[in-house]
Amino acid sequence: MRLPPTEEAHSLMALSDDLLKILHQAIHDYDFPCVTFDFKNQHEIKHDSMKGVEAEICTQLLADEPEIVRDGFSNVLYWGYARTGYRSTRVKRFRETATIVQLHRARGTLQQLEGPGVRRIAQLKLPEFSGLSFVSKVRMFLDPANYVVLDRQLLQLRKHKHTNIFHEVAIGSREKRIRINEVNEAVYERWSSSCRQVAAQYFSDRDVRAVDVERGIFYLVQTGRAHYAVEILANA
Repeated sequence: MRLPPTEEAHSLMALSDDLLKILHQAIHDYDFPCVTFDFKNQHEIKHDSMKGVEAEICTQLLADEPEIVRDGFSNVLYWGYARTGYRSTRVKRFRETATIVQLHRARGTLQQLEGPGVRRIAQLKLPEFSGLSFVSKVRMFLDPANYVVLDRQLLQLRKHKHTNIFHEVAIGSREKRIRINEVNEAVYERWSSSCRQVAAQYFSDRDVRAVDVERGIFYLVQTGRAHYAVEILANA
């Protein structure tokens, strides 16, 4: 099973009270749809919070039955593409093309996954799961307290003059997806580590996890306040 990450050797710089309030509010305001799909009964499930989504998808991904594992990966896509017009196409394509052999391999890999693990997940060569955005979603759903999502939208933070972790992502100017390799897996681990540290140092009394910090940063980018995200990252 998954092992907790080791303690980090370095400490954070201090976030100002203003930046802390902005981040906390962004975590609170994050409003991505809390939905999954019941593929057996063919209806959408609306959850009260993201923790309900996380619990259901994690249970499915770690199930012993390959068809339930299929539902888990399908729900990563269903949730991740919730605000797009092509969600049904992506989910349908995955469900029709992922083989039982692949799902058996996936079950064994996910049940024994340690560390960032995104290269191991990518090596399964599951349809729709080749780029870091969706592979990191799988890793996040398995352990949201310690692992986060590295979505391509976060690369907007590379446009700002302050150097931040997203400048280290290896991606070509014409690439539409973040490829998964040794360099980008290391960046992903550092990104998860930064979010873990912020959660532990500033929000230990508020039930905030690494993934909640990442969602707060994502929300700032999504709502046109990337400059605040850059400031937070510069001090974290």
